Amino acid sequence: MHPRSAWEARFYYTALMFTMPVRSLFRLTVETIFSGCRLMCCNLVRTVCMVVALTSGAGQVLAALGGAPSAAPATPTATLASGVKRLAATTAAGDGLYTVQEVQHETGTRVLEYSNTAGIVFALVWRGPVLPDLSALLGEHFSTFKAEMEQARMLGKRGSPATVARDTLVLRSSGRMRNFSGYAYAPALIPAGVNINDVLQ
Repeated sequence: MHPRSAWEARFYYTALMFTMPVRSLFRLTVETIFSGCRLMCCNLVRTVCMVVALTSGAGQVLAALGGAPSAAPATPTATLASGVKRLAATTAAGDGLYTVQEVQHETGTRVLEYSNTAGIVFALVWRGPVLPDLSALLGEHFSTFKAEMEQARMLGKRGSPATVARDTLVLRSSGRMRNFSGYAYAPALIPAGVNINDVLQ
């Protein structure tokens, strides 16, 4: 073999022996990364499924303005949401134009839910030691409340009470530590013939 060819052959085999571990290490690194990604995706899917199951499972329904009451009469399989208990059974009122249900949240705050004959909550009244989660109570109307509060802050209006008077939402919330009260109603959902001021008394 020509001396130069022999030297090239030794160089080639030496380089090959060096690069084989590098390629193996690279392949192992890539496989480890993809394996970790698959594991993360599986864990994420499981977490999402658990959240969905906890929030929507067992037919649990939490009242929201414009939605169904905490335990809709039209759905016998529905149960009260976790941490909420019924204090008084649903009763007809206002000559049968609406129904009233009283529930107590786990914080001790009581909420009166007023529903029209279609089973839609048109008014809510709360009182208790802890301000209820208004984002949950107001439902789709919370964005209106939030916009009003932001505008009030921009105008320098701070503190209690918080008030909203819109075509779609009327709200008043006031109180201090361990003594909160308020109400909210959707004017468009009030049954015909019902005086909202009588309801809120």
